[in-house]
Amino acid sequence: MRKVLLPVDGSDFAFQAARYVIDFIKKYGPVEVHVVNVEPKPLEWQTRGMENEAINDHLASIAHTVMKPVLDALHEEGIAYQTHIKLGDVGDALVTLAEELGCDHIIMGTRGIGAFAAVGSVAGKVLHLANVPVICVKGEPPH
Repeated sequence: MRKVLLPVDGSDFAFQAARYVIDFIKKYGPVEVHVVNVEPKPLEWQTRGMENEAINDHLASIAHTVMKPVLDALHEEGIAYQTHIKLGDVGDALVTLAEELGCDHIIMGTRGIGAFAAVGSVAGKVLHLANVPVICVKGEPPH
């Protein structure tokens, strides 16, 4: 079965990429979906005095909130998925996770506001670093 990595950052653009995955599955059949949220590592001053467990719990809470609309949409369509939460540089973390999981594609939303240079720093980095096809779903801005 094909595997796709679906990065989610809470934006409408990421949700539109999820809709693309849902429509693809409806048309072509099952795909193993891996939904991921990457949170930046907190700076030391932001977590001074906090235990690592508390920091990780807080970041996981943020990630689950960000992923919820996409997970709800997948669940409503009866599409199985696995979730992943990573910390660090978003582009690097996405490419590394896609390799670790053996994903065939990375499908991500992008604002698509102009020429290739305007794809966005994260999408551009993933396009540059990934060893698998990256599908950038051009999202429509919210009205």
